[in-house]
Amino acid sequence: MQAVMTAIKRKRDLDSVPFRQDPLVDPAKLARFVSSQRGAQFLPDGTLKFQARGMGARELLEQLQNLLENLFEHRISPSVV
Repeated sequence: MQAVMTAIKRKRDLDSVPFRQDPLVDPAKLARFVSSQRGAQFLPDGTLKFQARGMGARELLEQLQNLLENLFEHRISPSVV
């Protein structure tokens, strides 16, 4: 599996997750996540910002793992005959 995000940045309760330029995520699922989280944004530079109030590092990493599992789009590469 390729890396989808390049870092996790945290400033107080605001977390930023910059994605690679060509992440293999489902854009519709990403849009649903952003619209379901108050204050969440997906910026034109490919950065997902959201609030994680009251979360410790372990909880944040678990939430990010769940988020990425939900966003990951399995692409089937064409078979070579």
